[in-house]
Amino acid sequence: MKPHLQEYLDEFNNGELEDLIGIFGSMEQILVFFQKQKMLEFVDPFDRDLDDYQTEILNYLFNNLNDKSTMKYIVSQLSDVEIKEDGYYLQLNDKSDLCKLFKSYSGREIGPRDIVEALFNDDNWEHFNDTTEDIYNDVIDELNPENIELLKTSILDVLTNWKIEVDDDTPDLFNNYSEEGVFYLTPENVGDVIGDKESFMYLLDEDYLPNMTGNLYSIHYNAYNQAYESEIYDSVMSELSTFFDVETSKWVSKPSPNNPEKLNEFYEIKFNPNELVNSIKKYVGNRNLWGYYQNNIDYLGSWLTLMDNLMENGDEDWLDFSISDYADWGLTKKYINELFPDYI
Repeated sequence: MKPHLQEYLDEFNNGELEDLIGIFGSMEQILVFFQKQKMLEFVDPFDRDLDDYQTEILNYLFNNLNDKSTMKYIVSQLSDVEIKEDGYYLQLNDKSDLCKLFKSYSGREIGPRDIVEALFNDDNWEHFNDTTEDIYNDVIDELNPENIELLKTSILDVLTNWKIEVDDDTPDLFNNYSEEGVFYLTPENVGDVIGDKESFMYLLDEDYLPNMTGNLYSIHYNAYNQAYESEIYDSVMSELSTFFDVETSKWVSKPSPNNPEKLNEFYEIKFNPNELVNSIKKYVGNRNLWGYYQNNIDYLGSWLTLMDNLMENGDEDWLDFSISDYADWGLTKKYINELFPDYI
């Protein structure tokens, strides 16, 4: 290397850029010159003497030269990114950390971030407490034929050879079906009893069917919350597909670095093609003139921190979705019928 070029390189690597910028006019022109002279290979953008210029250098390397080796080094410094043969994966100890990609509302209002954190936490999450005030209309009326048959069998098993003297307080259906003032519950009329709200609720209210009332409330409670959670989950995964191939999401086990016999569990999800690289390029591209070492990419530590930085600064949109006040009734009905055999 010619002496004057070596002098330029030494000044640059020592962070003494004042004279060089005076000669070339800007950092970009210095890098253009170094590239032409094949000197860039001797520049380490992560040298501490170049802290104040790191993002400018990386911006040139990534967005002008598409420097893959430097990009690979950056990726390897992100603690939540796993490099595999088929691409890049986000790996997290806690799945709920994904909530950091979602919009947060100020004050006490529950926003998408709160919902995602609760949804992905290990603790059971139930959004609604009191889900029905009418278990007949909201459960019995929604049962499919198979579950009606199951309910018939259950009632007849509990009330085998059951009969009751009819009076002014018994349901009209009992009076209509009575023989000499007595109503007999039979396989032939149990379906009519179920189909008549007054008659069915009479059996519940008079405690002729122990545990049935509590079970019906539990069925609706679980079905309603499951339907709501299913809707929310679909919305969350739809938003996450902005960055990831959501079909690849799964939990994996890896031997602990300190104890190979111990397995650590991670949640992993594959980045969409070019997503990781583009987010890094965007980060350095939008910060290449900030000149403050704490914005340097090797200070971030993780991709989630990088994205939080981009989103807080308005360079990337927060993931967001609308939050319904109610569960979808079609889904609720579906889950009622799926859960019913487990309780009756």
